[in-house]
Amino acid sequence: MKRLSLIVLILTLISVLAACGLGDSPEKGAQEWLQAFANLDGNKLAERTCAAQQANVQQAGLWASVFNIFGQQTIGQQGKTDVSDLKFTTVNRSGNTARVRVTGQIRVSVLALSQTEEVDETWRMVLEDGKWKWCGQ
Repeated sequence: MKRLSLIVLILTLISVLAACGLGDSPEKGAQEWLQAFANLDGNKLAERTCAAQQANVQQAGLWASVFNIFGQQTIGQQGKTDVSDLKFTTVNRSGNTARVRVTGQIRVSVLALSQTEEVDETWRMVLEDGKWKWCGQ
């Protein structure tokens, strides 16, 4: 009987931790969302975008894809985006919502041209379907 109670307790704890996004965090969600956007990875982008922002992100992703294809056709090169210098910090978290501050530099390069852009933004993240998802600024 004690063993059964222990198993039930362990299974309950696992369920609660899974519902809270164990192994995931607002920072991880924000980082994966930005990396997916930079890589034009529509599947990962959709996975890390909240339901309320899906249509907006799909439209922005479509335009980014069109510009990327145009760039490949005209100069034969795809741009590369480096987001490795960015820092992701949760500044506020309450229940299923969080605010993540994103700071640092993004570098974009095509051929021998490179441009660096400073980033200092705060993003809204929400916990949906067990994952932290980007939900706007």
